[in-house]
Amino acid sequence: MTKVHQRLISILEEFLEEKSMLNRAFLASRLHVSTKTIQKDIKLLNDILEENGAKIESQRGTGYELEIIQTKKFEEFCVGLFQKQTEKIPTSYEERIAYILQRIVTTEGYVKLSQLAEEIYVSKSTVNLIMKDVTDICGRYQLQIEKRPYYGIRIVGEEFHIRSCLSQYGLPRYDHTPFHEQFEQRDTYLSLPHIPLIRSVILKYIEGGTIYLSDIEIDNLVIHIAIALRRCEDQHYMKGLNAEQSELIIKKEYTIAKQIVGDLEKELHLLFPEEEVLYVTMHLLSTAVTARDRYENVEELLGKDLYAFMQHILFKVAEERNLIFYYDEELLFGFGVHLKTLLNRLKYKLNTRNPLLAEVKKNYPYAFEIAVLVGDIIGEYTGESIPESEIGYIAIHFGGAMSRLQEQNQKKRCLLVCATGQGSAQLLKYKILSQFRDKLEIVGITGYYQLKVEDLYKDKIDCIISTIHIPSGLPVPVIKVNSIFDDKELKSIGQQLFTHVNTSVQQYIKEDLIFLNHSASTKEEVIQFLCEKAAEKNYVPENFYDSVMERENTSPTAVGNLVAIPHPMQLLSEKTFLMFCTLDKSVDWGDKKVQVIILFSVKRNNNEDLQRLYDFLYDIMSSQSAIEKLTHVEGIEDFQEVLLSI
Repeated sequence: MTKVHQRLISILEEFLEEKSMLNRAFLASRLHVSTKTIQKDIKLLNDILEENGAKIESQRGTGYELEIIQTKKFEEFCVGLFQKQTEKIPTSYEERIAYILQRIVTTEGYVKLSQLAEEIYVSKSTVNLIMKDVTDICGRYQLQIEKRPYYGIRIVGEEFHIRSCLSQYGLPRYDHTPFHEQFEQRDTYLSLPHIPLIRSVILKYIEGGTIYLSDIEIDNLVIHIAIALRRCEDQHYMKGLNAEQSELIIKKEYTIAKQIVGDLEKELHLLFPEEEVLYVTMHLLSTAVTARDRYENVEELLGKDLYAFMQHILFKVAEERNLIFYYDEELLFGFGVHLKTLLNRLKYKLNTRNPLLAEVKKNYPYAFEIAVLVGDIIGEYTGESIPESEIGYIAIHFGGAMSRLQEQNQKKRCLLVCATGQGSAQLLKYKILSQFRDKLEIVGITGYYQLKVEDLYKDKIDCIISTIHIPSGLPVPVIKVNSIFDDKELKSIGQQLFTHVNTSVQQYIKEDLIFLNHSASTKEEVIQFLCEKAAEKNYVPENFYDSVMERENTSPTAVGNLVAIPHPMQLLSEKTFLMFCTLDKSVDWGDKKVQVIILFSVKRNNNEDLQRLYDFLYDIMSSQSAIEKLTHVEGIEDFQEVLLSI
């Protein structure tokens, strides 16, 4: 019987969800394969379905339609199919890269490309395309792909680098499920041994209070030790760690590593070389944290030098972005501990995988930008390039700090203007505060003729609530209410003050900065086109394009949903602007497809604009329906209308 691999299941799911005629082009785009592959898969799927009460009919010029012949038999087949653990065949481009990497890294000798093509149900030409990215990835880990005619390909490189590569690409990890559960529930490309045992040994030392690790750090440590066990079982041992031995053996983490390896040796009846103990020690140094309550303060925990470096980072963030974090104890401890382990990872050339990276980039773009800045500072200090996964973890710490900062400053400062005297003004004040005490601060009550613009700036007024009409022209919003007002007016105040409205960014949506259905084949072409347009208007300095590309090289700005938001590494421009561009066809942008590009630049020393724009950009990239409309509109006015409706 034909094997039911994952792509066949995905095709069947499409038929069951759509319940209508589906054409090859639609299925090809959904599954990221060619129409020719879809045609072959449909034939395979039909062979299976015809034995199980259904078939797929092909209508010339229209597409395919699922016809259920024996309902009960087909339903029983579907229930069994979706409950049964199916053969894990990689279907996405990223999964295929991971499969081929682990396959050639863990195979003794050579592997033929034709053999790989058969294993993942694609053509040899598709494997050749994938091999370009596989070669690039291997290069990042100082590994080379050796080719030999009639034999195939194999990996050449040091054991340390092979393990680093496997930890990143040897098996898929999913964002919201603990790794040990994933491993128990599904086949993986890389068969790792003894996961439950390794986890239980590590948990013994955590529960005993020897070390403290987060769930993600536990998973990462389990994976590194499991890979080490797998490689040792295949007679591939660590070499060349003796140079660091004198430093590592005096660390308390060495003692813990010795105990962990000793426990595993007893359980598995194996004997591991000393280099493997040193290898585990390095990973403990890059993850292990001592409990916070054992130290008087953060400086004692980190040490004087590291604490001073962290303060330097926070000073640079304050200088560049006008965000003050010196007094946030949660950040000082959380980020300080992370910084300590990060520096160890950089020192020992260790990597860590971040399953939250995509979500952090999408949902907390401003915090991610702060993290990019912090990563740049750390990179200058260490002389090392900071991986995107590490930047994602830094963003989590600063995202929390920014939320706490926002909570402190979230109350809007409001001035009451009342023409009927203090009595009714006080009544108005208490009525408003009864509803908005947590969100609004009434800083004063005044009459219309005492209202002065300079006082609004001096007292940092965010809004005015007035019982009389005030002509436009003031620098803050004015909300008109009656002296004695009802719940309807209270609701109106809430809508005007606390409902997100994009009128504040409306000034940046300009007709001459919108470019529709542009033709480009690479992200570099798009960025260069937009930077040239910005230069023509004298918006940007000469180094603007270089700064935008520097930011892209640090971490691609594609955020999913066909959207990318390129911007410079530093705040460079003399004014804040947004440029919008849609493409006639999507282009590759890192590991994502992009068709809507929003180039933005914020005026120097203007943190308020930056936060406001990130809020607006988040609303755009989170709305799938809006992106769908933006990619199809043909007129600039229609494009603007869609943006303002978000």
